[in-house]
Amino acid sequence: MIVHYLKIAWRNLLKYRMQSVVSILGLAVGLACFALSAFWIHYEMTYDTFHRDADRLYLVGVNDDSFGGSSASFTPYALGRYLKEHYSEIEDYCLFEAETFFVLKDNRMLELPMLLPDTTALRMLDIRALEGDESFLRAGTTDNRIAITEKAAKQLFGTTDVIGQTVTNANWNKEYTIGAVVSDWGVHTNFPYAFLGNGSGRTGWDDYTYRTLVKVKPGTDVSRLLEKMNAHFPEELTKSRYQENTGLTRFYLEPLTGLRATEGFILKNNQTVQFRYITWFAAVGGLIIVCAFINYLTIYIDRFRTRRREMVLRQVCGAGLRSLVTLLCTDFLLTVLAALVVGMVLVELLMPIFLRYSLIQDADFSNYRSILFYILSVSVVMMAIVVLWVWLFQKRSLHGNMHTGNALSGIAWRKGSVILQLTVCMAFIFCTVAMQLQLHHLRNVDTGMDYRGRAAVSIWMNVDMNVWAEKIKALPMVTEVIRPAYWPLLGEGAYSSYLIDGYTGMEGRLEQPLTFDEVLAGEEFFRFYDMQLLSGEWVSAKSEYCQVNIMESTARRMGWNPEEAVGKQLFFVNREQEPMTVIGVVKDCAYKSPTAELPNTVFVNTDQMKWMHARCFVLFKYRPGTWDECRRRIEEMQRAELPDRKLFLYSEEERYNDYLKSEDALSSLLGFSSLVCIFISIFGIYSLVTLACERRRKEIAIRKVNGATVRHILTLFFREYALLLVVSSLVAFPAAWWVMRRWIEHYNRQVEIGFLPFLLIFVGVALCVAACIGHRIWKTANENPAEVIKSE
Repeated sequence: MIVHYLKIAWRNLLKYRMQSVVSILGLAVGLACFALSAFWIHYEMTYDTFHRDADRLYLVGVNDDSFGGSSASFTPYALGRYLKEHYSEIEDYCLFEAETFFVLKDNRMLELPMLLPDTTALRMLDIRALEGDESFLRAGTTDNRIAITEKAAKQLFGTTDVIGQTVTNANWNKEYTIGAVVSDWGVHTNFPYAFLGNGSGRTGWDDYTYRTLVKVKPGTDVSRLLEKMNAHFPEELTKSRYQENTGLTRFYLEPLTGLRATEGFILKNNQTVQFRYITWFAAVGGLIIVCAFINYLTIYIDRFRTRRREMVLRQVCGAGLRSLVTLLCTDFLLTVLAALVVGMVLVELLMPIFLRYSLIQDADFSNYRSILFYILSVSVVMMAIVVLWVWLFQKRSLHGNMHTGNALSGIAWRKGSVILQLTVCMAFIFCTVAMQLQLHHLRNVDTGMDYRGRAAVSIWMNVDMNVWAEKIKALPMVTEVIRPAYWPLLGEGAYSSYLIDGYTGMEGRLEQPLTFDEVLAGEEFFRFYDMQLLSGEWVSAKSEYCQVNIMESTARRMGWNPEEAVGKQLFFVNREQEPMTVIGVVKDCAYKSPTAELPNTVFVNTDQMKWMHARCFVLFKYRPGTWDECRRRIEEMQRAELPDRKLFLYSEEERYNDYLKSEDALSSLLGFSSLVCIFISIFGIYSLVTLACERRRKEIAIRKVNGATVRHILTLFFREYALLLVVSSLVAFPAAWWVMRRWIEHYNRQVEIGFLPFLLIFVGVALCVAACIGHRIWKTANENPAEVIKSE
């Protein structure tokens, strides 16, 4: 019997070719979206889950907003023991430092991550010695021995038999002896390492170089624990030997496995897609799934109605509930099976593109669980619909089943399906257009500085960059070079920060000090970036250290306009230091991420900071279109002359584009999603129109007999779908506009979305719908009415 049902299901797939193709492709696209979204979310949320008791591990942070808050998770060594002694909820703690180990390999500098754990970290985290003896790490003493992972050993030496070998940290020109080969956490961790070494030995409250992990006891209410910690914030953190007032007032406890969703931990300019964009991608995938499933459901229910006579005949011949359910389930299961095959093919085809945009590395993509869940969900829903429909079918009389079909509810269902699909389609298109407009605005709006065609180079350490300034100037691609006394504004930005708790015109002190970024500057630096002076004079070689320029937004936060700010003073938390005097106000320049608020910024005379010159950069301009060649030439010179030094080479334009990496990825995914939605919606509408034409052939024929022309019939259908399009736009556009306004508000420079995008999207979708349904309606309207009535 099952073979008979399979034959009938196959014949139905062929009979309704267009509807079958649309259903299969819609479900397949939904499957691909679901599988990729589930994989991405699962991958991001399973960082560091391999640690023992990972669900009880928390990273301790403080509200340090230096340099935009990127160092909030660095704490002093003494904090770990303090927390363990003062809070019974904390079962254990560990600390470690992280740095980069520079190794010269085949005349190239490799940057490998290194962790410097204390003895508690080795006790609490999953680190195993595979070869050698790692006791030197547990001794807590500083010596020249380090441990290496298997992967790093094979990369550097081609073997894991490396005990006793030496490796040199080129940055500090220090040689280490390998004492052990240890297990590796891989790349699916927020704290990767290739080497393990001994810590710096700084054990006090003043050096914020450690990451502190605490393990809470089972059943601990972490929110209550955090309240207690903040209610008794240690006095040692509120001041230090460097600062009278550090500005620290509260703790944060972030789950170790949830750090990827914590924007304070992931740097704004890190080349990682922000977690909120990943959730948006998942939401987009969810809408595609809903759109595809509703489209499939609508087509399937319409096909139910077209098969009423067939079901009546089977009922007359003795078919029962079980028989009819089995028949219909075989029909949709064959469709689901075909969608499964096509969906798997789509996943394989899209995987390379997906991995490129998601920046996922070294991941085994196992999609069987998510795909099985998707298929089972679709099957369960459809099974419920089949059983309900057959039960209602058997409850009616044969005459009722033959001649009635609850036409009003069927029409309402079809119209609702079309409205939903068009709504999702137009919403996606609008979001994509709005995102592209915002990205175009960010790349072309006046940023207060010109970063195009600018780059910076430095070689650390102990290298005379004045010599390299002449080498860079000799390159034919380079048009201008300035002396090595500055840092690149986008590539590095501020080199230090201050806490300010007072300024001219205010009484008393600020309870919460303000953080100010300090940027090395001078007249040639301002000219290099084409920055604009609004009032006063530039910081120059004649300026004292305490004479500074500030940005316009900084002045306005103090309550001054640019003219009023000149001559005003800013007071350090440590009042023993001479206050800064404003001698000029600079137009705001966006040297931070576009999603970050413009920081309070002061520009100081770089010549007053001579000790920084050994670490400064050569800033230069290059001709348009020559950056790749320019970079290649500089890298070749460095490898030939100073291969054991670390090269820093930045294109300011590339660095600015890095800020928008998440936006570019989401924009591309949204663009693809919009195309998918257009495809699903248009072909879904075509399928519904085809079924509608089949059902209304007799109506159309009678209209033609009564004098209706093809034009009248086309107008009848177009009017119906135009109304549905208008209703969809009235839902889609306000909802999409609200969502995109919320998204655009994250940026410090925002595009204005006018009426034109709404009009163009509406007209474009209307033309697509008209082109989609016009051919099918034209064909039906031109049929011979006599033949139609005769066949009916």
